[in-house]
Amino acid sequence: MTVPAWLTAAWNRVFALLGRVSMYRLVLLALAALAAIAFVLSFFGLVGPGPAELVATLAVLVVVCGATDAAAHAVLRLPWRLESSLVTAHILLFVLRPTLEIAGLAGIAIAGAAASLSKYVLAWRGRHIFNPAAVGATVLTLLALAVPALGASSWWVGTPALAGPVIVLGIAVLWRTEKLRMVALFVVIAVGVAVLRTSAQYQSAGVPLDFAQVFQPVLWSSPFLFLGAFMLSEPLTMPPRRWQQLTVAAVVGVLAGWPIDLGAVSLGQERGLLIGNIVAFAFSVRSAVRLTLRSREDVTPTVRQLTFQAKRRVRFEPGQYIEL
Repeated sequence: MTVPAWLTAAWNRVFALLGRVSMYRLVLLALAALAAIAFVLSFFGLVGPGPAELVATLAVLVVVCGATDAAAHAVLRLPWRLESSLVTAHILLFVLRPTLEIAGLAGIAIAGAAASLSKYVLAWRGRHIFNPAAVGATVLTLLALAVPALGASSWWVGTPALAGPVIVLGIAVLWRTEKLRMVALFVVIAVGVAVLRTSAQYQSAGVPLDFAQVFQPVLWSSPFLFLGAFMLSEPLTMPPRRWQQLTVAAVVGVLAGWPIDLGAVSLGQERGLLIGNIVAFAFSVRSAVRLTLRSREDVTPTVRQLTFQAKRRVRFEPGQYIEL
């Protein structure tokens, strides 16, 4: 099937526009915009948390994630990337339960610290294995089994009022990272499996099934859109091959759509993502690539050639790329 020239040109223009911003910064801008939208909606009661709860929770997460990352980077003598800390803090804002209670804020601080520490403790040759926000949410959920006042993950982002903004901002991020197909597969599988699960529950309870009443809440009131766009798509926890990425998306989609009950907790959202991260790691044990800039040359007014020297041999396939 031949793609029309105008469609290819339009795609390239949008990609070139998004390419002016680094992946980290684009994700941060999208999450910040989503947080601002949620803050406005909170005044009208269209989202679960109130304005003060959102501000207090985000403030705690920014301070804790930033301080933890800064301390870890100082110990390991690595350059501190503030954008990474802010991205983790903003994702946790939508995954955890915002609050003004001291115990709840303490739990949120624990989740933020665990998320940031996981980048260095649960890592392999300079690359973290698990999605940091998923680790933080899971740690808090497990601690809450013993101390319920600490709170747990709530995924309040899964609400119809935020579905539209999540889709628009998520598409911008996925367009930039070229993960639209992968996340689309995840959403289709997660929604489909969740609809089957809900239908089975209706039938076992002897309740008449209305497909529209089941499908709409699953799509618009679930965290699947946010999970796929801002967490599953993280490049550092994705395997390199496209078929491997699609496999991971399918695994996480099944686990998120039909969470396995383990008694006290279930393999839903964040735990499903962690299992997907393990599958991705098993596909390809990758490590960080460290390069030293040796020279730069302006080939044309819009093209700059950079020459790097790698500290060790770099293996790659045609079509792969790196983010500088």
